[in-house]
Formats: sequence, structure tokens, C-alpha cells
Amino acid sequence: MISKYLMAFVSYTCSNNAVLQIDNVKEQFPKARPSRYYGAPPLTSTASFISAPRMSGNHHIESTHHAGSTCNLHIENTIENLVRTLDVSPIDLISLEHQKGERGIFLKRNVRKNNIILRVPLSSCIRDDHPPLWYTNVPTENDDSPHHYDPSEWASRIAASLIDLELAMSKDTVTYEAKKQWLAMMPDPKILRASLPIHWPEEMVSKAKCTALEISTDSSFFSRAAAIANISERLRSIDKIDEFLKDKMVDIDTLCSNALDLVQTRSCRVESIDGIQLCPPLRVIAPIFDFINHGSSKYDGYGSTNAFFGLEGEDFDQALVVRAKRDIEIGQEVLIDYGDSARPAWRCLANYGFVPNYRILGPDDDVCDGADECVAELFYNGCRYEVSSHTIPTELVEAAHAIFLEEEEGVRAFEMAVNPEETSDVFPSEVALRLAKRISDAAFDLVIEHSEDKDNSNNRSQIESIAAQLAKALRWSQHQVLLACALGLRDYAAREIK
Repeated sequence: MISKYLMAFVSYTCSNNAVLQIDNVKEQFPKARPSRYYGAPPLTSTASFISAPRMSGNHHIESTHHAGSTCNLHIENTIENLVRTLDVSPIDLISLEHQKGERGIFLKRNVRKNNIILRVPLSSCIRDDHPPLWYTNVPTENDDSPHHYDPSEWASRIAASLIDLELAMSKDTVTYEAKKQWLAMMPDPKILRASLPIHWPEEMVSKAKCTALEISTDSSFFSRAAAIANISERLRSIDKIDEFLKDKMVDIDTLCSNALDLVQTRSCRVESIDGIQLCPPLRVIAPIFDFINHGSSKYDGYGSTNAFFGLEGEDFDQALVVRAKRDIEIGQEVLIDYGDSARPAWRCLANYGFVPNYRILGPDDDVCDGADECVAELFYNGCRYEVSSHTIPTELVEAAHAIFLEEEEGVRAFEMAVNPEETSDVFPSEVALRLAKRISDAAFDLVIEHSEDKDNSNNRSQIESIAAQLAKALRWSQHQVLLACALGLRDYAAREIK
């Protein structure tokens, strides 16, 4: 559906406070959002990617902790071994490093624009079209085609491959040992689980104070439950399944849930870089490639994306290839944009388990390029709207204007009612100030910490604390966006009065 947005440009005062300058009213067509998998849109190679859930400067709880040069050396040796064993190229170009508690891919030498950074053969990937035999040997009502668009189907097939690898059920593949080593580098399942809102109790989800997140979590719950039931049923049909599980400390349902968490946070849909669509699209988890972190493509500078990826080659020589978007210097981290599934902040948290630290746009930034990253929800007169530091939906302005007119008395109200065409595009300063007051109140409400929350914070376990910190980070992210919007509206009203 096409919606109109009131466009505004942010400028900064001498004290670096963001203010809003309304220039004109324009129509902006929001990008189409594809259907969601567990609350997350399917991914495209040029726009979306699920990887190690973090980006530089984000509110993220790192799942694996390493310290000291000895550990870094061990990590470097491990990644070099994976590169060689999985036939990844180029050799000796990248390293896996921990910096400030976050793990990412860094360059060992300079790379020029469009040059290859990483090439992972599809034969070394975990693919949704190559599930283990025990999964395909149990027919279901949806097995008419070997390759489905249904998200729960392809996700279940990849999850089954991960479980097969975890239980060492199929050891005859050439890349088995390397993939097993890669699997050992995955995040702690309990901590990863704690970072994904789909696993949070209802009370914790509500503490994020984001209705969109609550709806996404509720809608994804049953899809996840159905996928777990599907995989569990097939696992239990395997002869001597208990022997495979004897050394595991989890039950079958938990094993399936953990595998689906990895699928949700590390899989991608691959397409050719030249734009040729595979039919149907292929979903994979690509070892090493999945350690690449998120960078925004909506702006340049620190934390922005410097690489892109896609499918290259033909037939049996196809590979997932990462290329430099611009010249990248030695020691810099490789970043790719996870796409629409990582924006706005609540969707990124729902999909990947972290809150991105998107910057509020400055006066020289193009509004259309970054406005959809920094948005916050606002309830006004019983309706939900999304505002940013730059944009306000015209529907919100019209609603506030209508309430203002109802409360106005005298000649002005009569004239505005008689001549609506003359005032249809007017954004009166009084309305701007009313909206600024409402938005400021909403921003303040997001950072209020109730006394019972303070008391409970001391009694939380590590897992509960992770979820609580992420919920708080989302509130703070929305708080900053709302404050910037309110400041801008007040500045606009002051200029209109003059």
C-alpha cells in the first residue's frame, strides 16, 4: 500500500542537538517487505543476510568469549584450517578476530574495489536442497516437491542437516571433519536462545515496549513449534536414535530448537550477482562466510558496509562470493548489509538477536537513504504510527490536525472547515507542538524503569539478564529516535511562529 510521508531534513545546532526542518511534503513509496520466516523476511544475496548476530557498536551480547593472544592464535589457526579444508579461497587473505568482545572477519592485506574477498564453494555449504536421508525418508503431506518456498520447510531441511552433523550420523562426506570443526565454533546455544525474542517469556517481550516486536514474536511462535514437531517426528523414526543421543545433554525437541536458532541467525538465500534468479531460490549456511558482520548500506563511514555477495560460477563450480564494495585497507573488518530484515531495530532484534546502533541522519544525508533504519513506533489517538528523526506520516499529521480543529473555536475553525483546500497542506505550529509533546512523553516513558524492575534485576540469571539488556537496548534506541523527532518538530514550530 502506498502511504504519504511528511519529509523533513535534520540539521544540527551549535550544541549538536538534532532539529527538524520541514521543507515540503513529498510522497515516499515504502519498500515492499517479503513474507516472513519466524517473523523474519526471506533473505536475498544482494540485500539480506543472516550471519554472526552483531555489528560494530551494536547492543549485542556476544555468545562466545575469548581473551589473550594465545586464544587469538588458536582462532587464526582454526580459520586457516577451515579455509584450506573447505576449499575456500583466496588463502591467507582473511582472519577471524575478537575485538571488544565481538567476533568478525578482518583483512590481512589491502583489497581493491570489486576484487574477491571470499569464495565458498556451494559443495562446502549446508544446503536446503541436500537434506540428510533420514529426513527425506519420512514422507509428509508437503513432500510432493523436493524444494519448497514454505519457510518452515526449507528451514527444517537445513536444521536437519545441522542435527545430522551434530550427532555425527553421516561421516562419509569429504568436508565432514571441517564442518564439524566449524560447528564447534557456534555460539553457546543457551546464550543464543536468550538473545532471540521468540524464546522470551511474554513478560520480557512486553518490557521492550514495542508492539511490532510483540506481534512478530506471537506470529512466529506457531511456525517454530510446527517446525520443531516436524523434525522431531522424523528423528524419532530413526532406528537406534538413542545411541546417537546418549552423549548429548539435551532432549530431541531442544536439539531441534537449537538447530533452528542457527538457521534463523546464520542462513542466507543466494542469487547470482548478475541478477539471474535461481528457481526455486537456494538457501544455505556457508561456513566462514557466516562470521561476516553487519554494516549499513544506508550511509558511508564508520559501521557502513564495505562488501557485497552473490552466487557466481556455473553448474558444479558455483560458489558464494564476497567482493569489495570499495577499496578496503588491511586490518579493516569486512561488513555486509543484512538488508531489510535488519531494519528497523526491532526487526533486527527479532531476527538476529541484537539491536543495531544505526546513527540518526545528519543535515547532509539523503532522507530516502536512511530514514527507514531509525524509526520508532508512536501511538496517537488509538492508532499506531512509525516516525523517524526525519519523517512523520501524513496520516499522523492529519489525525493531530483534526483533533486540533475540533478543539478550536471561533472564526479560524469556521474558515478552516469551509476552505479545507486552502489548508490541506498546512502543518500549523500548534499541531507541531502538540505532536512534539506527545512524542516527548512517549520517549520519556521508554526510559522509565519501574521499582519492581530494579529489584528483579539483582535476582536475574545470566540468561535472563541477556534478554533484559536487549529489551532495554531496544527501548533506548526508540527513545533516541523519538527525542530527535520531537526536537525537530519544536524547531519547526518556532520557525513557523516567526
